[in-house]
Amino acid sequence: MKPKIMIVPPEVKVLGGAERLIVELSNYLTSKNYPVTIFTTFAVPEFKQLLQETRILECQTEQNLIQYVNMFSHKFNIVNPHNHPAELYFAHPLKPIKIWHCNEPPGYVLEGNPVRPEEQAYVNRTCKAVVVLGDYDRYRFQKTYGITPIVNYLGIDYNFYSQTVKVRNTLNMKDNFVILQSAYFTWTKNQVKTVEIFAEVKKQISNAKLVLAGYNVSPYTKQVEQKVQELGLEDDVYMGDLLNNPEPNWLRNLYKQSSVFVMPILAQGGWISTFEAISSGVPTIVSEDFVGSNLIQRNKLGSVIPLQTEAFVKEILRVHDNLESEKQKTVENAKWIGENLTWERFGKKYEEIFESVL
Repeated sequence: MKPKIMIVPPEVKVLGGAERLIVELSNYLTSKNYPVTIFTTFAVPEFKQLLQETRILECQTEQNLIQYVNMFSHKFNIVNPHNHPAELYFAHPLKPIKIWHCNEPPGYVLEGNPVRPEEQAYVNRTCKAVVVLGDYDRYRFQKTYGITPIVNYLGIDYNFYSQTVKVRNTLNMKDNFVILQSAYFTWTKNQVKTVEIFAEVKKQISNAKLVLAGYNVSPYTKQVEQKVQELGLEDDVYMGDLLNNPEPNWLRNLYKQSSVFVMPILAQGGWISTFEAISSGVPTIVSEDFVGSNLIQRNKLGSVIPLQTEAFVKEILRVHDNLESEKQKTVENAKWIGENLTWERFGKKYEEIFESVL
């Protein structure tokens, strides 16, 4: 009989990249006859609808989640916490094997503080293995916790995004140079910096427009709006909420309408939307701190540059002046994604990790 897997994300309040990988992992495992149950506080309906055979228990509060995980973990062979588990899992029994999926360090470490000694000790004591998304995260995790994690690249639905489809001009931007960033609105995704970059680009490209697409559930959204107003860009910046957009294929259509995709991001997330944009044939520019920057640079999937306004402006202008050739190059090089970044590979590697620790 296949081992029983407990997956524990603290909450699922949006269907972003971190949540999508849980869906894909769960569906892969259940397709291979692994019994999988997700324990969480809350999950949005669109997340639950994508799960195929996985059971899900919503515990409502963190206190309840700790209680239920304690109560039922002995019935599972592997516990697979996602994101930052230490604060939540101090109370957990040590018996079940823990495979931690770490998308990024906790927020206080991202802000430049050292990891707490008790947290470092907890992770070292309880985690049989740690899984991260890329080489950058492997280095960062090893430096933070003293453990060498396993890299497992996320999958991308390349066939869907690379399709040649009729583009619907939903944003009325057909004759404009459209700059796109698609990401959760948060300080680590750095949309305020994107607006500042756009303000400088606008001085040289009169028909430039900026589209910021994401989940508008963060207080940071207000800071972005204030920056837009401060720079007098209200007529040139569109902020869309992916969470509330019911139109099928809306995001793919948005990529297809865009001239260039930018991610002047700090060292957190943004993986899936960036590689979706590249798969859609959109010339892409990312900062050096983007967690997948090494793959982009190594496979010539886009431009990797310093997180500086001047550097981003210069690169956007270069793409603008060579737009058609940049698009053709992106389409050709993006085939690497279809061959190497698949959910099947992601799931299979996770399966091998589970089997190796039992």
